[in-house]
Amino acid sequence: MILFETILQDLRYGARTLLRSAGFTIVSIFTLALGIGVNTAVFTAYKAFVVRPLDARDPGTMVNVAVRLQSGVTNARFSYPDYEAYRDHLHSFSGVIAFSIEQLRLTGAEDLGSRRSAQAGSLMGRLGLLPPTANNAEFASTFIVSENYFSVLGVTALAGRTFESIGLPELAASPAVLISENYWQRRFAGDPAVLGKTVRLNGAALTIVGMTPHNFVGTSLAAPDFWLPLSLEPLVHPDGHRLRDRDDPCCRVFGRLAPGVNMTQAQAETTLLASQLRTLHDPHTDLSKDVTASISPGSPLPGQLNAGLRLAIVLIMVGVGMVLVIACANAASLQLARATTRQQELGLRLSLGASRARLIRQLLTESALIGVLAGGIALPLTWALMHVAVTKAAEAMPVDFGTLVLDVNPDLEIFGYVLAISVFAGILFGLAPAIESSRSALFSTIRGGTSPVRSRMRHVLIAAQVAVSLALMIAGGMLVRSANHALRMNTGYNADHVIDLSLQFPEESKYTADHKAVLVRDLRARLAALPGVAAITSGRAPNDAGGRRAAVSVNGEQPSARNRYAMLYYTWVQANYFRTLGIPLSSGRGFQAQAGGPEHSVILSESAARRLWPGQNPIGRTLRLGTQDQFHNQGELLPDGQTWQVIGVARDTRGVTLDGSDSEQAYVPLPEDHIQEYPILVRTDSDPTLVMRAMDPVISAVDPSLVASTSTLQAMLRQTDAFLIAGMSAAIASTISLFGLLLASMGIYSTVSYVVVLRTREVGIRMAIGATTRDILALMLRDSSRPVLAGLLVGMMLAAGASQLLRGVLYGLSTVDAISFAGASFLFLVIALVATWLPSRRAMRVDPLVALRYE
Repeated sequence: MILFETILQDLRYGARTLLRSAGFTIVSIFTLALGIGVNTAVFTAYKAFVVRPLDARDPGTMVNVAVRLQSGVTNARFSYPDYEAYRDHLHSFSGVIAFSIEQLRLTGAEDLGSRRSAQAGSLMGRLGLLPPTANNAEFASTFIVSENYFSVLGVTALAGRTFESIGLPELAASPAVLISENYWQRRFAGDPAVLGKTVRLNGAALTIVGMTPHNFVGTSLAAPDFWLPLSLEPLVHPDGHRLRDRDDPCCRVFGRLAPGVNMTQAQAETTLLASQLRTLHDPHTDLSKDVTASISPGSPLPGQLNAGLRLAIVLIMVGVGMVLVIACANAASLQLARATTRQQELGLRLSLGASRARLIRQLLTESALIGVLAGGIALPLTWALMHVAVTKAAEAMPVDFGTLVLDVNPDLEIFGYVLAISVFAGILFGLAPAIESSRSALFSTIRGGTSPVRSRMRHVLIAAQVAVSLALMIAGGMLVRSANHALRMNTGYNADHVIDLSLQFPEESKYTADHKAVLVRDLRARLAALPGVAAITSGRAPNDAGGRRAAVSVNGEQPSARNRYAMLYYTWVQANYFRTLGIPLSSGRGFQAQAGGPEHSVILSESAARRLWPGQNPIGRTLRLGTQDQFHNQGELLPDGQTWQVIGVARDTRGVTLDGSDSEQAYVPLPEDHIQEYPILVRTDSDPTLVMRAMDPVISAVDPSLVASTSTLQAMLRQTDAFLIAGMSAAIASTISLFGLLLASMGIYSTVSYVVVLRTREVGIRMAIGATTRDILALMLRDSSRPVLAGLLVGMMLAAGASQLLRGVLYGLSTVDAISFAGASFLFLVIALVATWLPSRRAMRVDPLVALRYE
């Protein structure tokens, strides 16, 4: 009780003290609020993206179902027959659901033109952050879900009915879909007559029978446009066998734990069933080998985060933590400068019997109070800014991709986090000044002077701010230069003037492989006649995300885990592929166009040739390729079985990894009867944008039902995962470093301003005995610049260490990039000198007579 009353007394006294120093209090609160706000924003984003639960009633009982393969890979996708087995035979769950996402072609909706123009003008599209969309069709984001999906999640329809209430017989007789409330508002402007309306998805007529609640995302991060029952999947994919093929992974699976069952028990039962099902799989697949079930808390993200993403999250957390350290050092230096004015007060309290520990507790109470007030301001401001950001991000997405839904509303966890870091920040910035102030007060009481340690500590705090802020600036600068360098690096092919034209054929019986090939040949002939078209070929571009890998043997045997010599990427190309893309051959010859079957020859990239035959001439040598245990689509053309003779070596190209790790390529000749399976690549000798516009009527003239998407290879390069990660890393690091720079500049300015006021009497004495204004300015600048210069040296050493951690995402840069280090250091030095010079000028205007009377 006595301790509680003492704490209340400290709080009341601390509040009165802070009110008397309103300027110091406001600056300290603002500084800490900025640091706390940045950390709160990152923590909120982490919760909204990474650890968010499923959108369900009682989400704590929902779990993700996956299996861990013998290779160690976690597989979160299951075939429909396997899902049925889990649904019908697992007793640890009260319900098991299946879910997949598709983009289906939408017809039968009005106002197509206005919607497409809105999509074309979306912010994400203008920034080039979205994959190319169809030029002549509208697509809808569709969640294909099991019929029990909504009942297991515990969600009812906002209007109309859900699938389970309809029943399978009625669904088969009258195919139906549900529409999301978000899409209803964005696409149909809230039309009350939308229920009962018929739309066509991939040509299948479906009736809208219900509407899901606003912002309902279920097992995803975004609200879709439509929800389609899994039993109707054959309607939108009539050529598929997904519902019968046990080796076609179609869906993610989620379950709701039965009452009294925990995840360990559910995992044991699921592992047993998975072991029984493996005998039903193709013996050549991983699912036919030993598998172990993996049951984890329900989340839209499948399994564990990969190592790269975990590292990125850690680095971001460290970065914002450093911003908080800068804010604390800023406030601590102010607190230390302010302590000089309280010297007599603290000394008097010691003389009256207060212990040093009592003074430290009082000072820490004031600091903690500032921290809590800063957190109280940071939380609502951060929430408001993040709410606006999330709303703008959702609006920036085109309707085709659904509606991004992120919950950034503060909950108990966020409240607790803000309170914890607020108190921590208050104690962190107040501890050193409290200890030093109590020591100085004791020193003053005993010896009647002031401690010289305070000035040194103030310099250390300023140097710490500068060092941490400079390290953040250099890291941000290196990531920005890396992203820019990655985009400007030599690709090894013509990326600016080559167009990738991808076709999607209707899923109708008349579109056989032969008919598709005829359409592609007709389209290619018409495109070749367009003005500005220089060459046309078929094949995947080097930066196409559909790259394939194969094991290689050079001893004539079929490649296997026992005798494979290397792993290479391979791609099917036509004879004029290298000329169209501008990839030169460094030795040998290219493929020869011939009417019969393709030659059994292969062209290697330079790095692949060096890998297989280092220091030797590869021309004339043979190899075999094997794709067993490698990803490929069902029915895909494979290079297995035959022997390939090397006839040429091509220059290396840069693929999707940006660092050249996928430059080891084997190019094999594409058979003429498979050209319909690969994109058309068009090289232009004029503006590719004009050529892409001219393609639309040509494609429609060949077949109005063809869905086409076009993009330059340069635009595709911007959409590769590696470049997006590099760009996002640069943006985040730059933002964090700007906050650090702002805080450090504020700290230097405010601390020097306070010190100038404290040294007013000293300045007056110096001027009275003959010092000029220039002498005074030089004195202030010299004293204030020393910690800045020391901080710059320490900051460069910290940045050198940080760059070692970032070397995996630095493209074309050394870990000690001279431009980033020198540029950031010079910029920071200029800003720091300006922040020092502005308050130092006030000392030049001091009147000596007034200063001599100043206390």
